[in-house]
Amino acid sequence: MIKILTYINTASLVLAVSVGTLAYFQRGKFTESIMTEVQKKLPSLVEGAMPEIPSVPSKTGSVLDF
Repeated sequence: MIKILTYINTASLVLAVSVGTLAYFQRGKFTESIMTEVQKKLPSLVEGAMPEIPSVPSKTGSVLDF
């Protein structure tokens, strides 16, 4: 029973190290894909966050009568 658990633990350690190594060496691709998605969505997020520009009258006050 202990041998089986030892093999399982060893296999999980090897798997974790290999996945971690792969992720470390591919981090540039991961970062690039995330940045691409953010750059695609950023303009719509900025437009949605901007308030509407209020309209300004061309003339005000007593100038309207003249």
